Amino acid sequence: MTGDVGQACWRWWRKLTDVNSGRMRADLARLRRAEGSVAALGVAAVHDLHHGLRGAGHDLRREPDRLALIALALAQVRTSTRLPAARAMGQGDPPALSEIRFTTLIRAHEPEALITPLRRALRGFGQGADVARLATDLRWWSEATRARWCFEYYGAGAAAPEPDTTPEETEA
Repeated sequence: MTGDVGQACWRWWRKLTDVNSGRMRADLARLRRAEGSVAALGVAAVHDLHHGLRGAGHDLRREPDRLALIALALAQVRTSTRLPAARAMGQGDPPALSEIRFTTLIRAHEPEALITPLRRALRGFGQGADVARLATDLRWWSEATRARWCFEYYGAGAAAPEPDTTPEETEA
């Protein structure tokens, strides 16, 4: 039985954003500036995240781009809220994230292609998101996850498909 990806990532994020930890603050700054997956994998905190995920039964050694994506995205989040990231992106008039940028984000299938639009999006709405849910969504990023994000962006989250949480439901 595997543990909860979201909770493992939330615990890691709490440590990463702890203002009293000098090393983690430095790692957080490096992740916020990292230019992609390889740069992120050169940050010690990402390996702390991997250790926590492995402890929860989610070994991402064969998916280093996915591990980097999760770390890079969570490093952009300043406040953990209960609001799904896609909903936060769609709030406001005009929305916090434009429809064009949201469409670019939602069309990304692979972790490396998702990094840049996701980081821009997370910066664009005040950097608050549900950390555990965001991490889970990124771990199991699939057609169903992207469809649910579309419903949430447009404020129709109650009609959205259920979140993916198993490897069988992800795309190759």
